Amino acid sequence: MAFPWVFSANFEAGTNAQFDSESDTGSLLSFPHFSTLARIPGLPAPYEGAYCMMIDLRASDTNDHTVTEGDIDIATGVTRWFRWAMFVDANFASTADDNFSIFELQQAGGTQEFVVGFTITASTDAITCWVAINSTPETTSTVQIPKGRWFILEVAANVDTAAANGDITVYLDGASIVSLATPVQNAAAVGTGVLGTQNTLSTTTGILLFDDFVMDDLQLYPPNQRWPFVKRVTQTGHVFVGPGSIDSATILSANGTMDVYDTDTANINHAQSRKIELDTAGNFVSHDSVTRFERGCYVVLAGTNPYGEIRLSQKGGQDRGPTAHFSDGAIRLYGSQRVDRPQNV
Repeated sequence: MAFPWVFSANFEAGTNAQFDSESDTGSLLSFPHFSTLARIPGLPAPYEGAYCMMIDLRASDTNDHTVTEGDIDIATGVTRWFRWAMFVDANFASTADDNFSIFELQQAGGTQEFVVGFTITASTDAITCWVAINSTPETTSTVQIPKGRWFILEVAANVDTAAANGDITVYLDGASIVSLATPVQNAAAVGTGVLGTQNTLSTTTGILLFDDFVMDDLQLYPPNQRWPFVKRVTQTGHVFVGPGSIDSATILSANGTMDVYDTDTANINHAQSRKIELDTAGNFVSHDSVTRFERGCYVVLAGTNPYGEIRLSQKGGQDRGPTAHFSDGAIRLYGSQRVDRPQNV
């Protein structure tokens, strides 16, 4: 297992910057702030941090809404694991049966090698997951995809161009739900990954959210906790939003830096928002005193494979931990009442 991951994207800049490109005719793909989500009935806070990726199909649309990354590659004879958090809104529905893809592993030229998709059945609006080597479902799960809550999808993809050993398996919240009925001989290695919706019918409407996409060389498994007191930080992002304190910040990689800012918008331009600066210079460094944040705790990592750890305060009073952190409802309530500050600090 690589650590940090082979590839990861948490959308915490509020943009598609962690991916190579975006396809979004009709502008239905966005990276909303938690305060924006809090004002849309029925939607949760991001799975982690302040931002996630949203595809809003409420207006009826048939265009593709995706982000693409060339670092999502798999050589022949290699297995890669993928994990992301996903939310299907409770009103996601269709007036016609529809099969659409949500994740594709493609050759460098764009030809599909493996596809993960959803089927929505018009008579019930039930959603199931399928896998295939193209846009036509080959094997479909009997387990329904949940609506109205975050869930974790994992994908294991084994590529083999020499023999019929290529396979793909999907896990829902840690349990295997669907694989190819018969392994295949892949035509070529995988050179690109595509996340998002493709080939939806105009009769399919609703909102999908994606967050915390990770690729690695071993199984990742669902996170043990969504809101832990001790947060391992493997990439730049928001540890929490809203007011609260931390007990310590530690950089654990041998050659890296960690700067911690008081912001919930990934804005590091205001000099006074920087609360902590850590530089290993070849040694582990820790900041072991209570630090208070008003807008949120945002960590910027730099260097060679940097990672660190933030310990949230469990004290009471002025040094208490983040009040809008340990439940989706608390984050949504804070987000619905949040007021922008000048210069988006």
